[in-house]
Amino acid sequence: MIFFLHIPKTGGQTLATRLASAFPPGRCSVMQADILDADALARLSADHDFFEGHLALGTLRDPPPGLRVMTVVREPVEQIISHYRHILRDARNPLSKLAGAMPPHAFLERFGGEMWNFQARCLVGAMRPPDLADHFRGVEFWLLRHFEECLTRLHWLVPSEKLDEFCLLWAVEAGRRLAQLDLRVNASEPDNVDVPALRRWLRDRPERFAVDSLLWNAARRRYEEWREALVRLDRVTGEPSPGALAWEADGAAVWLLRNWHPPLPREEGLEWAAGPGTFSTLRVRRGGHRVLRFDAMAFFGVRWDRVRLLRQADMSDVPLARSMDDGRHIASYEAELGGSGDEETFVLHGAEDVAVLPANPAALNRPRRAFATRNWRLA
Repeated sequence: MIFFLHIPKTGGQTLATRLASAFPPGRCSVMQADILDADALARLSADHDFFEGHLALGTLRDPPPGLRVMTVVREPVEQIISHYRHILRDARNPLSKLAGAMPPHAFLERFGGEMWNFQARCLVGAMRPPDLADHFRGVEFWLLRHFEECLTRLHWLVPSEKLDEFCLLWAVEAGRRLAQLDLRVNASEPDNVDVPALRRWLRDRPERFAVDSLLWNAARRRYEEWREALVRLDRVTGEPSPGALAWEADGAAVWLLRNWHPPLPREEGLEWAAGPGTFSTLRVRRGGHRVLRFDAMAFFGVRWDRVRLLRQADMSDVPLARSMDDGRHIASYEAELGGSGDEETFVLHGAEDVAVLPANPAALNRPRRAFATRNWRLA
């Protein structure tokens, strides 16, 4: 079962309605009444393959088994502006008349408290509701205390600007066809709000929505990781795509997954440069082998003898022997993989050290290439 946690003014109605079109009408539910308690959530999850809704505080504290939760979040300034304009339009909202009678910045100064970090409040509040002491100490501390845990409980976290692309990729991942790919719901109507001025006023006060900024940036990062993993996955075999394959023989293989530049052909074979980040992931299929070997060269701001290999599962160090051929300026690495299971994902870490970073403006203005690698193999 999939539950779409709808955070208002993020494009959630549009995304939920599109995704619902991939399910039989009797097995999905969108734009219905708010979900007020865990019992209602359990009933909906039992009766539907996909359902959406706004949640009361604490409703997701103990979710039904097997429930996969997703949500979409928006750049905070744009979400606040959309929220404010919605209040202006909604005559049923008791704040609507006040909003119409006051300049936008004055209204937000006086009544905007619930809009600050609104998206994080909706997410964290659904899973870890605050108590009175949390409000007394400051809701930002409550949000930050539970922030990472709540993120880990989301199966999909989508930034609103990627909504169209997500629909296409989700359909591939789920093996379902979306019948309403171009649908848009609840688009904003014209009004007299000076949006550029309000945008400037908000951007001068980033501390008001700092946790929502953290949430939005986390969504962008999570989305790119999900997208990259999906695009690089062979839909037939379930393995990383052939473009990530650095070596294979007799059922054993090494794939270079994330944070690698496209390989370059050299006389000695393909050369894979780590970067632009400092953590590069690789997957190994042991095929009975226990030792991973590779060579590295062209170190740029990285000390060759401080390169580390880590297990992604717990970020523990893998024993890594290092040696340098001073004549050829090529470092050789050999790792005793140990562990269990045939496949495992590792992280190659090359921390940047400014003490050995050459003051070369031309090189520094390009995407970072920490070091080049080749001759990946298992033994």
